[in-house]
Amino acid sequence: MSDTDRPQLDPPGAGIPWYERQLIGAGIRTAANLLSKDRLTELFRQEGERAIALGRSVDAASGRRRVLVGRFFGIEDSSRHWSVYMTLEHLVIVNSAIAAILPRLYSGLDVPDDVRVEDFKPVPEAGPEQLTDLANVVERYTDMVDKLGNLRAGIRYPHPWFGELSAAQWHALAAVHNSLHRRHVQRILRALH
Repeated sequence: MSDTDRPQLDPPGAGIPWYERQLIGAGIRTAANLLSKDRLTELFRQEGERAIALGRSVDAASGRRRVLVGRFFGIEDSSRHWSVYMTLEHLVIVNSAIAAILPRLYSGLDVPDDVRVEDFKPVPEAGPEQLTDLANVVERYTDMVDKLGNLRAGIRYPHPWFGELSAAQWHALAAVHNSLHRRHVQRILRALH
């Protein structure tokens, strides 16, 4: 499918099916309870680095090419027609936002804005700069989390799909989200070939 073909997709923010929200939400809460902060940070880093490595495996033209992939577990319909670089930019946006939320929750400070899924979408013009941007965000995020203490302390903040989450649960979400979109990049690469 070329960039000029525009598939009819649900609008950004339409969400994922109820059962997927329930299962992913339960998985996030379980991971936050069973895995240490350091283990979640390691998973976050590994998945981020894997996504970057996949992004480096394509030339700039291919990395910018939007392709339609089949909807899979945890992915919103509106996110199915992205490029590799758009997917990496989405990780930059989301990981930066979670990095801003965690210290506030840990410190018991309110987060001033509501999370709206539609505000976290990439632009079609995303390019190879996203490789460096994501590498920088992964470093900043992991350094910041390492400096925080027990992420199970503090207050909660709602995610629009998964409800009230503690800092530890937002951290688990960041790791799960990196993994989900690393698989997303793999699907885009398969579609390109």
